[in-house]
Amino acid sequence: MSAPLTLIIGNKNYSSWSMRPWVLLRGLAIPFRERLIKFHTQDWTDNIKGLSPSGMVPILWEGEPGSSFATWDSLAIAERLHELFPAAGVWPSDPRARARARSLCAEFHSGFRTFRSAMPMNIRSRYPGKGLNPDVAKDIERIVALWTDARKEFGAKGNFLFGAFCAADAFYAPVATRFVTYGFELKGAAREYQRALLDSTGVKAWSADAVKETEFVADDEPYAAAPR
Repeated sequence: MSAPLTLIIGNKNYSSWSMRPWVLLRGLAIPFRERLIKFHTQDWTDNIKGLSPSGMVPILWEGEPGSSFATWDSLAIAERLHELFPAAGVWPSDPRARARARSLCAEFHSGFRTFRSAMPMNIRSRYPGKGLNPDVAKDIERIVALWTDARKEFGAKGNFLFGAFCAADAFYAPVATRFVTYGFELKGAAREYQRALLDSTGVKAWSADAVKETEFVADDEPYAAAPR
């Protein structure tokens, strides 16, 4: 039996990178505990160094957090979960689909910086029209193409990019929420996929918690003034 898993995460309203492995674990029904450390709090100051080798979230601990084996970075965590639970469906079983799923994750992991900066994840808020400019529109066009092509080539057996829910869907979950936050209306296959993703078990559970958070992090709120 493998050691119990604990996922260290940041604010659910803001931390898109934390959302990805959390949604993946929940979506695949892999048991885990969460340890939420909110940004700019005393809890963060007191505990992040002991819980995160990189000083950032997320981190997956196998065993006691802070004194067992840690994997950090969302993409690395997905790969570690695949090694720990090879039959869980972290990646598609078909080799070509698996390679494409990894490509989609890696492309977002290293790219789309303009989109991510202009439209940061903020699940509880609504800023229709904010953040959209020609460069962001190009990023969105690429995302829509990735979704549409994956669904067309690999998604016939289910509602997700490769049929069954997998890591690629978890990686694009925060993107689906961003389109809601900033009022960007998708069409066709991309819209259908967005709806499936927003209705998935992990995304619904994460989002339900995110909208209850009240903390205001200025770096993640470019379109709002700090509450007085």
